[in-house]
Amino acid sequence: MNGFERRRLQKMEQIRKAAFSLFTKYGIQKVNIHEIAKKANVSQVTIYNYFGSKDELVYDVLKDYLERQIDSFQQLIYCDLSFQDKLIKLIELKISSTNELSPEFIEAIISENSQIANLFQEFANEKSMPLIVTFIEEGRKSGDISSSLSMNTIFFILQAMTDAIQKHSDIFQSNSNKDQFLTEFIHFFFYGIVGKKEDISVE
Repeated sequence: MNGFERRRLQKMEQIRKAAFSLFTKYGIQKVNIHEIAKKANVSQVTIYNYFGSKDELVYDVLKDYLERQIDSFQQLIYCDLSFQDKLIKLIELKISSTNELSPEFIEAIISENSQIANLFQEFANEKSMPLIVTFIEEGRKSGDISSSLSMNTIFFILQAMTDAIQKHSDIFQSNSNKDQFLTEFIHFFFYGIVGKKEDISVE
């Protein structure tokens, strides 16, 4: 990669980061190219040259975000941690992503833009879902998930967990609250409300 190409990629990343920050703070409709250019320390012409239009920039920024989320998820799924530790990290990842991109923001942009809606659906069906299936199968093989539970039931439980985290993300503002939640949730996931009394700590 020559110096020109390296600088071009660096500027594109600057623009993505600036746009993502402004979009998530103020909403996509309230942010214009001038404000993005100012925050990214580039000219408006540079943004148009690299991305073509604001709509194309929005698409690129959200696609980049989804790819980063999938990369993090994939690294977690295939790492050497135990299933229980992976589940804890998975919840932490979900909390982090909810803080970055609120459910309200996602719902608004999907309802307004069919191309973005298709992008999210594509990532969910073709990239996220296969990783979740792999994760569940690992839990079955390790004995952490009962083989008697259907895939649909497990999906339902994990989706309910995801929805609850998104809806009540305010309870994770302090580390102590987050750690307590993770410890108690893992206990509930594996042992139920009155299940095995097992000390599980979140490090």
